[in-house]
Amino acid sequence: MFSIKTKIIFGRTENEISDLNLKGNGLLCTRRHNDLKFDGLNLYNLKISPEPTVDDLYRYFDEVRDLNFDYVLAVGGGSVLDTAKILSVMASDTKVEDLIGNNKVKSRAKTIVAIPTTHGSGSEVTKYAVLKFQNLKQTVVSENIVPDYALIDENLAMNLPAELTLHTSIDAFCHNIEAYFSKISEPLTDLNCENGMKFFFDGIDEAMENKISGRRKMLVCSVLGGIAITNLRTNLIHALSHVIGAEKNVSHGLANALFLRGYLKFYKGDEKFKNLCKILNVDIIKRTDEIYEKYNTKRLSDFVSQSDIKHIAEKTYENKRLLNVMKREISKENIVKIIEEAM
Repeated sequence: MFSIKTKIIFGRTENEISDLNLKGNGLLCTRRHNDLKFDGLNLYNLKISPEPTVDDLYRYFDEVRDLNFDYVLAVGGGSVLDTAKILSVMASDTKVEDLIGNNKVKSRAKTIVAIPTTHGSGSEVTKYAVLKFQNLKQTVVSENIVPDYALIDENLAMNLPAELTLHTSIDAFCHNIEAYFSKISEPLTDLNCENGMKFFFDGIDEAMENKISGRRKMLVCSVLGGIAITNLRTNLIHALSHVIGAEKNVSHGLANALFLRGYLKFYKGDEKFKNLCKILNVDIIKRTDEIYEKYNTKRLSDFVSQSDIKHIAEKTYENKRLLNVMKREISKENIVKIIEEAM
């Protein structure tokens, strides 16, 4: 069943926030964009670090536990949004470890407003929050952390560094294409994903040139990708990137970018992949190769050695939650080949 629980609003943040009629004490989670004006709101600003760990979550909660905040306002990239979502459901006796997995969050009492400043995670509309735990990326999955509101303001994504622009955009593309090749996809989700991928190919060069039109297209790609994975979840690319991201401290978007091309080749002969190329009117593999070459995307060999391949494949293969939803069944040998191609 295709569903969207978040109210998605496009516009200038300062203008739109007042219409939400937020009352009481607010927790503002940010990393940058501290220059935003939220007139009339009583906010405590909590600065979030990149790629937060479970220990970071406890530290943040210790800082804000006595604030009695009524809503959470998250302004940032995926890490900021994910952290805010978990903080919104924490209580004094909460063990973050007990929230990891499916539907472990029992209740929700606070409004969540998500304002993305990058165009990759789609966290502003998802039921997921990813954090680093015991040298592995782990995921909290619950309808109780889906944001109530997502404010989409392309002005907040302007002037992102080129590498961050590229990697977050590819992350959004990965969400769309992984959901597209889910064995539980359906016509409405396919249409959602097809449009997300179209916005990626139409907008990536404009975004890399820091044009506001490109930022807008990438944000739409990201929102559509978030809707896609909330309905269908990710699969192989994210299973691989969760291992690399946690063990080698590779940023999430870059980690996904490392494995995208191998994933595309894995599905190259699939009829649905061939039809997708016709629908988008693009040779997806060729165009992706051109983008990677044009923007000098890193390779896996920049972070790991050949001796790491078997370990990465084994850790990835253990992630049955993600791999079991793939349209095409994958073996450990297939995973090794995809890792080798990423080198």
